[in-house]
Amino acid sequence: MTLALLLGSMLGLVFLGVPLAFALLGASLLTLLVTRPGLPLEVVPQFFIQGMDNFPLLAIALFFLAGELMVSSGVTRRILAFAQAIVGHLRGGLAQVGIIASFVMAGVSGSAVADAAAVGSVLIRSMKQAGYPAAFSAAVVATASILGPIIPPSIPMIIYAVLAGVSVGGMFLAGVVPGILIALGLAAVAHRRAGQLALPRTARADRATVARETGSAFFALLAPLIIVGGIRGGVFTPTEAGAIAAVYVLAIGAAIYRGLDLSKVAGALVRAAHGTASVLVVLGASSIFAWIIADQGISRDFAATITGLGAPPWLLILLFNLMFLAIGMFLDPIAALIILVPIMIPLLPELALAPIQFGVMIVLNLMIGMCTPPVGYLIFITGGIAEVPAGQVVRQSLPFLAVLLVVLGLVSYVPAITLTLPRLIAGG
Repeated sequence: MTLALLLGSMLGLVFLGVPLAFALLGASLLTLLVTRPGLPLEVVPQFFIQGMDNFPLLAIALFFLAGELMVSSGVTRRILAFAQAIVGHLRGGLAQVGIIASFVMAGVSGSAVADAAAVGSVLIRSMKQAGYPAAFSAAVVATASILGPIIPPSIPMIIYAVLAGVSVGGMFLAGVVPGILIALGLAAVAHRRAGQLALPRTARADRATVARETGSAFFALLAPLIIVGGIRGGVFTPTEAGAIAAVYVLAIGAAIYRGLDLSKVAGALVRAAHGTASVLVVLGASSIFAWIIADQGISRDFAATITGLGAPPWLLILLFNLMFLAIGMFLDPIAALIILVPIMIPLLPELALAPIQFGVMIVLNLMIGMCTPPVGYLIFITGGIAEVPAGQVVRQSLPFLAVLLVVLGLVSYVPAITLTLPRLIAGG
């Protein structure tokens, strides 16, 4: 009854076009009035503030800023030029360029939407001019952008870590191997599709060009290495890594690449503030939502129901993956995490899943949902840049989505893929 009222009212408000934060607040207030009529409403703003008052969440603002500064300073173009010099001569080389650029960008921004917009705005036009099908170009960039929230740092993984009470650094490390597997798989599919579509080749860059572009992009390429290496080596925390990333990108953008001035920095600050505020206000509203779930024993009852089914863990994991994929097709990833994580955490022992492994699994599910209709943020972003209908982009994305599903299966059923690095490096 309580769960139906809470979720039903929230989803109803969302489908009516109410912003997510207000939908969460409205659903929570309605449920409190029905189930706890004597509860002082003063607790609502208290929970709202508590939901945002969490030190690891500061990393979200800092990584947003680092990503915006990368785009504003022209670092993205240098990364693309470097990748073009390295692999551009291969058949379908521009597709490989997009995958490499997304991999590098993922090591700074932590956002799929930011990566899709930054890489797509530059690369898709070049691919079309070189004779690549527009829908294929958009599909490559959309699916490669999923690397943003998988390769550390990752904004969705920060949110999951806060909701689940696990280490942010552990979550970051857990995403490294799956991210590499995704990049390699996408590159293999792009190479195969390039042959099937008879995509054009470009001339191999000479050594001087490779050296020039490598030197030009050198400091940009160092950014993800500094972030990941510093976290892995215990030099700084993930939150401190966000600050270092922002300062580093600001320094190289202004002093070395000379692509930043005060107006561009101000614009990046404003956009980062908007992005951060949109996430934090949802997290504040979600804290009330999560408290109701705990107060009403919804997580406990759900876990007891699933346990009572007596199904084997492998089957439950498969069913939950299907459920997460379906939810990801309709809901924003942050909203889905807020709803699912408090309910699912008590079930993890029954599923024989470590919290960190489950975190990568659910984030990857929701990111795949961003490449599928009807919501499909990444499809609509890249399709809009390429000026092609979303349906055509989805069809061209299918071989790449198959790679993502294979990696999802490995993450779900092979714990070593996500747990080896955290155990070796962070002791977790």
